[in-house]
Amino acid sequence: MKHIKFIFLSLAGFIFFLMPIELNNESKIMISHIVDVVNNHLFDPFILMTTIMAWFVLIMTLLFTVISTKNQWLNDLFKASPLNVFLRVSGSFLYLMLMNEWFSHTSIGSVILDPYTGGVMAGEGGLLTTLYITFLVGILALPLLTHFGVVEFLGTLLGPVVVKVFKVPGYSTIDAIASFVGDGTIGIVVTDQQYQRGYYNRREAYIIATSFSIVGIAFAAAVAEELSFGHIFPVFYGAIVLITIILAFITSRLPLKKFTPTYYAGTTPKTVDVPTDQSLISYSYQLAIEQASRVKIVDVIKEAVTNVLNIYIGFLPIIMTVGTLSLIVAEYTAFFSVISAPFIYLYEWFGYGAETAQLMAPATLAGFADMYLPALFITNATSEASRFFIGVLAFTQLVFLSETGMILVKTKIGLNFFDIIKVFLFRTLLSIPLLYLLTEVLVYFNVISF
Repeated sequence: MKHIKFIFLSLAGFIFFLMPIELNNESKIMISHIVDVVNNHLFDPFILMTTIMAWFVLIMTLLFTVISTKNQWLNDLFKASPLNVFLRVSGSFLYLMLMNEWFSHTSIGSVILDPYTGGVMAGEGGLLTTLYITFLVGILALPLLTHFGVVEFLGTLLGPVVVKVFKVPGYSTIDAIASFVGDGTIGIVVTDQQYQRGYYNRREAYIIATSFSIVGIAFAAAVAEELSFGHIFPVFYGAIVLITIILAFITSRLPLKKFTPTYYAGTTPKTVDVPTDQSLISYSYQLAIEQASRVKIVDVIKEAVTNVLNIYIGFLPIIMTVGTLSLIVAEYTAFFSVISAPFIYLYEWFGYGAETAQLMAPATLAGFADMYLPALFITNATSEASRFFIGVLAFTQLVFLSETGMILVKTKIGLNFFDIIKVFLFRTLLSIPLLYLLTEVLVYFNVISF
């Protein structure tokens, strides 16, 4: 039974997330097809469900600021820091405001309800509509890739390559795969824990946390769908992985004087070695089936449902708040235009038209606030190449303040706010020329149009 669980459930995960399937004369990954079905046939009931969810989050978040329960699960869902309470409440209220067109005749209301600000975020074709669908489907299906042995199998099998290429222990492959198929924050948390347990020294932990912990497949699928790349999602995600690997290779060879090869205080350096009486592939397979045998499908379903609720309650309202406010700043002020002005000339030199370059430039730096902002800024660009360029860049930048940046600061690895800025700028400036070359190749082979 454990062999069947590992082989067939992991294979199902790969097919679901990474294999384009042709339906209705369109070749897309399964998530994209499901998004189309909901948008075309179940849109009204789905919007009703999201509206009810927004009311639920708004009321429960306010309620749990003054009460606590003996149920730790409920406390974990609804208890939040003052900043997160503000972001959850404001995001839920803004979503309801868009859905019901509240305050449409006021000056503030007209700004928020503008089709180029709040209108981009919610309603038919809005980012949050896509995210609600994608995360529901993606996170429920994600355990196929994370819980039934494929992480252990690939992590162990690729370990020796990782040691040579990235100068970090082979066990770090599991951190990387946990990020790729799950979420970048998961990878960072795992890395921090492993650093504190003695599996990595400080230099290794820095390299892994700032190079491997990218946003996972489910999140990438949401952005790809928003940018109309569901039909070439393997190419889109493959580009993210390729650029990430190149940047990790470069980062692992930097001096990194602040991050010395010293171990966390009080720990003994640990290693994970393949037994001498087993081959690498047999040991990898053994770990995989052991993992598959330990997992109960009922527990996996409960965990997946909890993760969906965490996303709906704690993440999507924040995206609504940050996205709407940032789009208002972009639409009604010159802030992003001013700080990103040099990139306009760079993109025009790359061959993009003036109008496209003006969309790409602010999107280049907007990712520092939140990873979804670049997609919001570029979603209306007619150039496929520009949308592909910025969509991939948003992921290869890796750090953004609304999530991974702040988590990195909270780790024991020793990064501060200025280190986060340095990582963002370093990855941005290196990603741009690499993405230019990759985009040109894809245009040449007619994968995307310029």
